[in-house]
Amino acid sequence: MKMFSKEGIEMMEVKSIQQDGDNLVMKGKVMGSMSTVILIRPEDCWQAVKLLDWRTLLRMPLILFKGYWQAKKSAAGQEAKA
Repeated sequence: MKMFSKEGIEMMEVKSIQQDGDNLVMKGKVMGSMSTVILIRPEDCWQAVKLLDWRTLLRMPLILFKGYWQAKKSAAGQEAKA
């Protein structure tokens, strides 16, 4: 998964997110070159959810479905080229 700025600059590439006890451990690269390991505690997850307004929170299932569908179409397109 990649995260971009508004200008389209790649800010972070997430390689994996795994559970370590109660925490999540996110591994990736920042700005395309700096490897990093980020620890996300349960209270951090809750703070992230609190950043979302109710409208966005209620739309999350639709956003996740659209992401799934677009990823599936992208993978099928790449297979057809190979």
